[in-house]
Amino acid sequence: MLSYLAQNSFCIYDNVHDEKIAGLDRFRHLVDVDSPAPLTEIELAALTMCTAELSICCYAGMLILQPLGLGGWMYTGVNWLSVLGASGDPKVPGLGFRYDTDESWTIPNPTGLTGIFEGYCPPHYPDMRAAVEAFTQRKFGPLGPFHSDTPGPWKDNATVRGSAQGHNEEFKDCVALMAQHIYDRFGKFPGMIPAVFIETLLQAHHLDLEFYDHHFEPGAYLWTHAQHMADWHPE
Repeated sequence: MLSYLAQNSFCIYDNVHDEKIAGLDRFRHLVDVDSPAPLTEIELAALTMCTAELSICCYAGMLILQPLGLGGWMYTGVNWLSVLGASGDPKVPGLGFRYDTDESWTIPNPTGLTGIFEGYCPPHYPDMRAAVEAFTQRKFGPLGPFHSDTPGPWKDNATVRGSAQGHNEEFKDCVALMAQHIYDRFGKFPGMIPAVFIETLLQAHHLDLEFYDHHFEPGAYLWTHAQHMADWHPE
């Protein structure tokens, strides 16, 4: 979100602490420092978009289950901190994500699964400038979506992939300055929402066909469910 804003000549101010981002004025030629966007609105937008994407993923998974002949359902209601591993109870390890706590936070802040899925924030990076650099490499470096050598569907793939304008050092410094302010003032990044979270979940399971045959009229399940065991688990 910060990168997207800066690409479109916008920046932020910290409306929680009623502070401008110190030092941002030197990037006046890149962003409109006189009309900054409030941090709370930007983080709310980020949370909303990420939640939508996670929900779409679960919905797509639900559609895939049907031709596979599996049952399943989307749901919430499970403590997502416990799922990730931030319950604080060693008897409930969850997925084992690392997390931090602070007296000023209402909940723990998971940041990633070390070496597998790491947020672009400390402690996975020494500071937010390093995180911005890693984020930029993910976009424009080898195997990134905007690297000319990354495979793709176009006839002139290298030209299409490589046509996106990269982030120069000055641009990355501008983004990192805003990000570092958030980390320094809130003790984490993002400042008011979790670095890593999950809300909607998808469960997959085999149907008990005898249960449906006993309690439901014909048509309660698809032919793919009826054939699943024979198709996917032949003896």
